[in-house]
Amino acid sequence: MTATMAASWLVVVTGRYLLWLEYYDRIIEQLILGIAFVVGVLSTSWWAQRLVRRRGDIRSYVAAGAAVVLCAAVVVLPWNGIFGRTWFAVHHGKFTALAQLAKERKLSADMPSGGLVHLPDEFDVLHFDHPNTQDVPIELYPGRVLTMGLSNEEVSENMFLYIYDRPDAARVSPCDLTKTTFDDYYWCSRLSDGWWWLARKSNYPDVDQ
Repeated sequence: MTATMAASWLVVVTGRYLLWLEYYDRIIEQLILGIAFVVGVLSTSWWAQRLVRRRGDIRSYVAAGAAVVLCAAVVVLPWNGIFGRTWFAVHHGKFTALAQLAKERKLSADMPSGGLVHLPDEFDVLHFDHPNTQDVPIELYPGRVLTMGLSNEEVSENMFLYIYDRPDAARVSPCDLTKTTFDDYYWCSRLSDGWWWLARKSNYPDVDQ
């Protein structure tokens, strides 16, 4: 049962980290996550009760309490921000290379003036294989933005965004750019090197392709 408890919480942590709950096309993964969560709660309850009954000392109560706290933390941690920052850090080299290709105009787009971008296969890991990347001018402002959505929705739940070709590109927030819709849809979190992590506001309605 202990192994079952550990395995189920590993699945839950993986699913929460990879934001399975936030993507409409991850139905199977969401089902697995739900089952793992139920199994994790039940097995943790069994483990804690068994530990207390067998030992009954202060250490058993502390261990059982710690297990409950850790399980609760898995549920309440801000996984969206954790994912965005750690995924960028782990794949920083690829993000840097992609930004350089954008600045050198070496990304193949479906329209001469910009639009959907066809990324080389080596960058698939950055966006979960969703072909929802665009390289477009910033409306009514100098500069361009490379947006890499992590779902197939027209308004992706989350995206990485890179601002370039303007003097303040390294520090300007996309959510501060008026005449664009980023602030209407997203919360913006600064990463580094001109990259941002955008999480869709929970009160905005779903928009499917």
